[in-house]
Amino acid sequence: MWLDRLKQYLGLGCLVFLAVMTFRSFGMTAAAMQRNDRLGAVLALLAALLWAAAAGVTFVLLYLRGIAEDMIDTLLAPRRFRERPAPLITPVEVMIREERFEAARERLEAMLEADPDVPLLWLMRFDLLRGPLHSPEEAMRTAERYFVRPDRLRSNDNAKLALRYAELTRELGRQNEAIRFLTAELRRRGTRYSRAERALLANMLEALKKNDLRRMHLE
Repeated sequence: MWLDRLKQYLGLGCLVFLAVMTFRSFGMTAAAMQRNDRLGAVLALLAALLWAAAAGVTFVLLYLRGIAEDMIDTLLAPRRFRERPAPLITPVEVMIREERFEAARERLEAMLEADPDVPLLWLMRFDLLRGPLHSPEEAMRTAERYFVRPDRLRSNDNAKLALRYAELTRELGRQNEAIRFLTAELRRRGTRYSRAERALLANMLEALKKNDLRRMHLE
């Protein structure tokens, strides 16, 4: 969208300005040293370092934000919230194949009660309610209960559940809720999304916004 392009151009202009000011300050440092102006050289050098630091932060935010967020999430995540083996879900999968959906649901609920941190269990419960059990509202509540949790395991099931929740919300005609949810997810820290997963969520959000604008124009 034009607003995103405008932000990119403004960010690039800001980065160029900071780089120019950094080189200018270094030049002033060299000129002050040639004049044997020690105080002026120190002040110019400090200014150059500040401009350089600001340029570095701006560069990271513009071009390395996803990598930086992944690094921060990894450093801040307690060991128990890092990637870990999935629980034994084979019995649940067998029940679903045998169309014993209520039994599968009860087994999942027991597993969630014992280990509520595992996103795969929440994802399976969501899919079971949305699909065979035909309970989309309860499926939405399942996802919402998971996404309000303060901490999450690092797993690609987080992004899968987020995307499926947004799709279901849109199917139920509550597109604005999907937009608000994805916007909040992309802004929130500690979500354990990879850079690629953030891109998927951002693309979904962009598509929802475009559909919302198209619907408004039609009305």
